[in-house]
Amino acid sequence: MEISQEKAIKILHENCSLDWELSLYRDHIIVALPVAEGDFRTTYLNVKKQITKCIDEHFPDRNEELLFEIRNGSWNCGFKIKQAIG
Repeated sequence: MEISQEKAIKILHENCSLDWELSLYRDHIIVALPVAEGDFRTTYLNVKKQITKCIDEHFPDRNEELLFEIRNGSWNCGFKIKQAIG
């Protein structure tokens, strides 16, 4: 049986940016960006928005929250997408 994190990684590979390196560490989905950007906060917010939109659109029936960590050079920041209600 495929776990939610594995399904989310598959969805992101198929429907989101192909140049991100996606992996799973414990219960966190790690999103490693290919190039260190000058303004990490702007990059982080854009990537978070893309991921949230993609997951909400292609994985609306998730039954647990998804934890993400965005990495870019020496910077990293995390967020979660709550489980779907209903």
